Amino acid sequence: MSRIHRQESLFDSVDSSELTVTDVLTHAKPQTKQQATFQRLIRQIDEQRAQVAEWHTYSERYNQRVDSELMPLFAQLREKRIAMLHLLDTQFHQRKVIGGKQQRAKLCDIILNLANELLLEQRDEEIVALYDKYSDLSYDDQADIDKAISQDIVEELFGVHLDNDNADVSMEEMLAKAMHQRQEEEARNKAGSGSRRRKSAKQAAAEEKRAAAKKEISQSVREIYRKLASSLHPDRASTALTVDEKTILMQRVNQAYDRSDLLELLNIQLEIEQIDTNYLTNLPDERIEHYIQVLREQLAELKTELASLLMPYRQLVPYTQKIRPSHVDKAMDAEITRLEMDLRQADIDLIAFQDAKQLATFIRHYQVDNGFDEFDELQMLDDLLGDLGNFSAPPPRRRKR
Repeated sequence: MSRIHRQESLFDSVDSSELTVTDVLTHAKPQTKQQATFQRLIRQIDEQRAQVAEWHTYSERYNQRVDSELMPLFAQLREKRIAMLHLLDTQFHQRKVIGGKQQRAKLCDIILNLANELLLEQRDEEIVALYDKYSDLSYDDQADIDKAISQDIVEELFGVHLDNDNADVSMEEMLAKAMHQRQEEEARNKAGSGSRRRKSAKQAAAEEKRAAAKKEISQSVREIYRKLASSLHPDRASTALTVDEKTILMQRVNQAYDRSDLLELLNIQLEIEQIDTNYLTNLPDERIEHYIQVLREQLAELKTELASLLMPYRQLVPYTQKIRPSHVDKAMDAEITRLEMDLRQADIDLIAFQDAKQLATFIRHYQVDNGFDEFDELQMLDDLLGDLGNFSAPPPRRRKR
């Protein structure tokens, strides 16, 4: 049997308790492919953790800015748009202000569009009454029709049947519900076909090998936990650590073990000098293989967490792949500037539209949208699906004639 070559450590003269696993491996030259993979995963996990921590910290500042800067502007703009709605309603019924059937039809369209936009933001019974006043179809009846059309589109897209209890469900919620239902059906179908199909000897052997590997991996993490728990037991004599320090460390150990956080467990071992730099740079290949599997799962979980943290900000910064807090701040600054401009324009329009001539000029240049923009609807659906994640859409269902 060949003897394992001991790799020289760059930290032989440094106290291990002052180092992290990443510190050690950053300066260690990997001797095997497994060591290189192990070191890469450690670095990636540290980077992902740093980003997750950064975005958690940033979210507090972001929420403060939303509450103190954005929301007041939105509220002010909504008040002015409601005031505009009432002004247009008043002007509609004033003699010698709006003349001719075409102008009245245009102003009616303006009122309905503005009322609908306000109601999409927040339901207000007074605005609902104004909408109903100018529409042949009540707001609630129109909403029911829109929901039915949306449900039909979603059912056709996913090949599922949703219940009709979707009165207060948004399009996003309906899509998520359909996607979840579709995934459940696919999982049931897969499980059913798997149970009916007899496994080959090769498949059975592969499954048995995976199960054994998973058990060994779990045992490797459990072994670290047991060593730490034994070393940090309050009754165990130790000149280096007090009882309180042991308690705090043991809390960290338990939390890391519950999360299967191998990197944190190794960091604690290094911190209390249960392992040293030589141990980390000369791990046996079999042990490294187990650690690699744990680290891959840990990295995947961190990436999922980071993606979830970034999702709300992608609406502000949709075209930047690698979002930074500075990008979001810049986008928020632009949004604040836009809202301030909208507020100034709203003040100008509220004064101008009190004058019949200026209102008539605006109405004359207003273009009524009589068509259904299929591209916009499809784009909206595509954006929503992008936010909800990738899915495997089935072929459209055939309608019964």
